[in-house]
Amino acid sequence: MNFKKVLIIYNPKSGRFSEKKLSYILSFFKLKNISADILNILETSIEKENIENSFDAVLVAGGDGSLNHVINRLAYSYMPIAHLPMGTVNLFAMENKTPHYLKKALHEILNTYKPIKIGLGQANERFFFAMTGIGLDAFIVKNMEEKIRNNKRRIYNNSTKYISYILNIIKMTKKYKFYDLCMEKNTEKITCAKEIIVSNIRYYGGPFKIFPKNSPLDDRFHIRMVKNASGTADVIFSILKSLIFYEKYSNDSDFYKKDDEVIITSTDVSTDKLIYYQCDGELAGTLPVKIKKVRNAVTMLINPRYFPLPQQ
Repeated sequence: MNFKKVLIIYNPKSGRFSEKKLSYILSFFKLKNISADILNILETSIEKENIENSFDAVLVAGGDGSLNHVINRLAYSYMPIAHLPMGTVNLFAMENKTPHYLKKALHEILNTYKPIKIGLGQANERFFFAMTGIGLDAFIVKNMEEKIRNNKRRIYNNSTKYISYILNIIKMTKKYKFYDLCMEKNTEKITCAKEIIVSNIRYYGGPFKIFPKNSPLDDRFHIRMVKNASGTADVIFSILKSLIFYEKYSNDSDFYKKDDEVIITSTDVSTDKLIYYQCDGELAGTLPVKIKKVRNAVTMLINPRYFPLPQQ
């Protein structure tokens, strides 16, 4: 693309971020004779109108949570958004096959990527590009956010950080009480489950293709239900089944569904406020939650060689 001025929105607390990387990004654009401004996502608000009137593109240097934050403020904008993966997991970068090597990522964004409007999910008022999880994984997100806030020591090694997440997930799963969830469509009850994941992309929780035929260019979400779960082993077994036997289970309505709009509540409405949902790894609220697909909701800079086309 032919950029004259770009905005770098960065999160200094993202897992892979460093001031050295930020300096390199600015030097890269300077050598290309492209003007670049920076915005610290933790210190400055994102003003949609000002950005649209001042820049040719936005690059988000952070993780999935940072990208979610930016997308929620630039939804329905023509402004192209690129993701420079600097978080712990970086699901959208996996989906888009964006290189982790910074020089290569910047080169491809500048010379190869194309602006394409993609669909987002909307959970109540919150947009998401990857997924929303209801039940256990939202409980884990809530507890991890609290743990990070209370722990002033930052883990700089990303592999160590990811392993720490996995160990904490196993520990938290043992403490979780599994509630009965109900998924409805047009007031008609579709199914009940213990855990529900509504996905807009292929990956979930890391380099795991739980939904290998999914795409944000599709008209519908791919939805995974875990119906029988009472502890860590059940959840791990369900994930393994999704990974290994996807073709077998994807056509079984007890495990997978496709839809563009659902409402999720507890079967006992008195427990709704005890059950959380998360969007792109960020705690978003408690039940009930209405989730719908919003087509052509945001303009992303997409890798045309790898991005999956809609399934027929």
